[in-house]
Amino acid sequence: MKRTPLAASFLLRQKGAVMPMVGFIIIVMLALAALAVDIGYILVTKQQLQNAADACALAAAPALILEEPEKTAEVQSRATDMASRHRAGNDASVTLDLDKDIVIQDNRVTVYARKLKERDNGLPLFFARIFGVQYADVFAKATAEMTPSSLACCVKPWAMPDRWHDEKLIPGYPKWQNNGYWDGEEFTDLDGDGLRGPDEPFVDSNSDNTYNGEEYDEGFVAENPPAGQIGVEYTLKVNSKNERPSSSFFNPVVIPWLPEDEVGLPPQGANRYYESIVGCKSSPISPGERTVIESEPGNMVGPTDKAVNAIIADDPDAHWDDVVNNVVHDSDGGAVGESPRIVLMPVYDPRIPPRAGRTTVVITKVVAFFIEDVKSGNITGRMTKAPSNCPQGSTPGPDPSFIHSIRLVE
Repeated sequence: MKRTPLAASFLLRQKGAVMPMVGFIIIVMLALAALAVDIGYILVTKQQLQNAADACALAAAPALILEEPEKTAEVQSRATDMASRHRAGNDASVTLDLDKDIVIQDNRVTVYARKLKERDNGLPLFFARIFGVQYADVFAKATAEMTPSSLACCVKPWAMPDRWHDEKLIPGYPKWQNNGYWDGEEFTDLDGDGLRGPDEPFVDSNSDNTYNGEEYDEGFVAENPPAGQIGVEYTLKVNSKNERPSSSFFNPVVIPWLPEDEVGLPPQGANRYYESIVGCKSSPISPGERTVIESEPGNMVGPTDKAVNAIIADDPDAHWDDVVNNVVHDSDGGAVGESPRIVLMPVYDPRIPPRAGRTTVVITKVVAFFIEDVKSGNITGRMTKAPSNCPQGSTPGPDPSFIHSIRLVE
């Protein structure tokens, strides 16, 4: 088929129209490349900032247990220290503005990790510069909450009685007052729960037709004196023989271990007792529940001294500061309120004490106890607050509490 002169002339005129179209396509492709590279860079940086904010909030939240002015200073110190260990975009570390990026509100701390043009640390872009956009604002936010914990882990095998009103005089029983032991009239435990019910017969030694026992209500309270016992010093002795609940004794007990840790050690004895103190092997404990525990039958003074001295050796610079009312360090060995010498101890209802063999007791709470010294089985220390040590977290427990959990809520 032959082309006519008119058709050939038309085709020749179209050759010049391709070049503008190619140029337009190249510009669009460059714009898309700029969009893809820079948006990807922004998203990666945002994730880095989010990781930093999460880590900073989780690191700072445990300091919420402190009192002011130490609380704010320690929250800021822990957050900025953690931020310095994270990079974001072109920065080797994340920088926080103490006044704007760390917000404390009640039992929550919020951390903002930001790269902003107004702070001269905006994220520098690549291809977007062609279109006059040199920097991007990128930021992330995280909030961590500290709540009372309903679960405790790594609990030591020391069961101590909860606090009761030993100072009150009960008519007919003057020797009960301030004798250091929980006292009550004998009764017949018909239902086997260890507590005197309204219809259970009792020995009415003072003839007042009323069952008498020393008053027990809220026990130890996780508040500063005089309302509570935070910072109060106690010396606890190994109760190897006396089964009466005493405010100055603790019972060496067998606390169930996690199944994977039960292999290789006997169900009770000095070796297991020692490993239970220096390690973190106990199964989680939920305060308020009836728990079956077993008393260690032997003399545990020696294993107690050996294990507690090993714990003290892990943090020899830690000591109690009466001004801060918490644990501090003489050097850079640790943060305020943190030390391996802070251990968790189960506290039982003094009306239902552990006895020889297996006993069902009520663990009313778990207290945090800072170990100061040990000698001949006598452990001296202070009550304080501490994390629950449970990696799986827990639902909120009663407040106030000696143990707490930290979780991200935003």
